[in-house]
Amino acid sequence: MRLQALPISDTKYIPHYNIGIFMVDFSTSLISPSASSFWEIQRHFLERTLDMNAIREILIGVCGIVAALGLIMLILHFRPRKPYVPQDWIFDPTAIRNTINLAVIQRSKFELQFAMEGEARRPALRCTAVNLNEKDFTLEASGLTTLSTRWEGRPVDCFFMIRNREAYLFYAFTTSITSIKVIKDICLIKLTLPAKLETRQKRSYLRITPPEEYMLGAALWRGPHMPGDEKRGDLALWAKPSRIWLPGTREDFTIRDISSGGMRLHLPRQVLAEEMDFINISAQFMVMLDLWDPDKAQRLRFWLLCRMQSPVLDFETKGMDLGAQFLAWAKPAETGGSSLLWLKLASSGEVEPLGNWIMRRHLEFFREAEQAAAFYPRETV
Repeated sequence: MRLQALPISDTKYIPHYNIGIFMVDFSTSLISPSASSFWEIQRHFLERTLDMNAIREILIGVCGIVAALGLIMLILHFRPRKPYVPQDWIFDPTAIRNTINLAVIQRSKFELQFAMEGEARRPALRCTAVNLNEKDFTLEASGLTTLSTRWEGRPVDCFFMIRNREAYLFYAFTTSITSIKVIKDICLIKLTLPAKLETRQKRSYLRITPPEEYMLGAALWRGPHMPGDEKRGDLALWAKPSRIWLPGTREDFTIRDISSGGMRLHLPRQVLAEEMDFINISAQFMVMLDLWDPDKAQRLRFWLLCRMQSPVLDFETKGMDLGAQFLAWAKPAETGGSSLLWLKLASSGEVEPLGNWIMRRHLEFFREAEQAAAFYPRETV
């Protein structure tokens, strides 16, 4: 039975236990809102705790991913790296044999370049592929009887081409000479089958002596005459050339050989003393090269940014040969005028249009050599 609350003034009439019951009932009625607030706070705390657990799990997951990525990066960093291998190199023994066999069937012309450490590069030897065995193949050099057997076992650089429908495929490789045998006026050179073939990669090393009839002239800028980066795109801002080569007219320098990756210049004795201050390995200079392309009956003109290499005195002429490595090249811009368009070298390190011109001149030399072989003996090594 629930007691009725009495006025405060009458509480002295209430029995002691009734006061306790009253106080308990009265107190309960008073703290109900507080209890409700307590449970509300507890509910929010529990919800917050659940959120923190979820966040902690997310953080643990992220840390795990970061650790796994770090471990993978460490493994990749310390894993032995494979050397870069160009895609157009051939290592398959069957493919190499098939290519050499096709060269034998077509009686392809091979150019052999002897190069020994510490020795000057010797004249190229031109041969014909005649036979293929299991581990080696044979080249024939007609009219050559003086090739010594001391070359057996030595390395040799080889270049050759094969016909593929209407096109030509060019190859290069390095191998060693197995044997040399001379029968009458024919020299048979046996070479070990190479471990790899390179397609077009050696073209930048294929050097030719430029045919005089196709060399229209050249100019050289060095030192204070060399245009700065801001002027290289406009010929009108260039200074006059330091040296000029006009065949038969003015020959401050000459070009002894050229490839698609560089050239060898010769400074004659009379100008060498004036150039000594500018001859420094790795020094940069500029060359303008003027060529004639008989295939298209038009002029080819290249501007070549070069790095100087290997200055060597020529004791016969008292002049000096300078190696030049191409760093970049330019051609006339399509807008005309004095503007130049500067371009990077190809991935093989060559000026491709110049390489095409050189290769065509090289093939011409092959054809001329074949025609001359019927009347004159081939050169000897």
